[in-house]
Amino acid sequence: MPLPIVEYLHVLFGFTYVAALMAAHWNALAARRTTNWNERAALFELNRRLGITFALGALIGAGVLGQMLGMSLGYKMADTRSFQIANALWLVNLLALLAVDLPQGSRLAAQARAAANSGATNEPVGYTGALDRWRIGNAVQLLVFLVLLWFMVAPWHK
Repeated sequence: MPLPIVEYLHVLFGFTYVAALMAAHWNALAARRTTNWNERAALFELNRRLGITFALGALIGAGVLGQMLGMSLGYKMADTRSFQIANALWLVNLLALLAVDLPQGSRLAAQARAAANSGATNEPVGYTGALDRWRIGNAVQLLVFLVLLWFMVAPWHK
């Protein structure tokens, strides 16, 4: 029987991860609407910090606690296809966060900060591409997490 605190924290970390992704998405939308590079710099810096602090921490926490929860319920990785799929999807999200979201978020924050400091009125070189890559990474994570959420609530069979 799992400890209730493990189950609670697993769900809490899962929703904290989604909240960080959604907050970053809304910040990116706000940054696209403004032409003020100081505002964009602040929004993209906030996104960078959201990714490093909340998204990464919550995703790792949800993964570790999900493992503990699955094992305490008697599921074995070798025998449970749902456990294997959930772990693979979690790994996809972790890779998308580490390989796309965090690097592009840092790049966007640095570009916006440089444009704000120089008083630029035009977009820096590579800004649109970095924003597009960041948005794709964010969307992939949200879509994969929707599937993971289904695995969190669907009944599993041993």
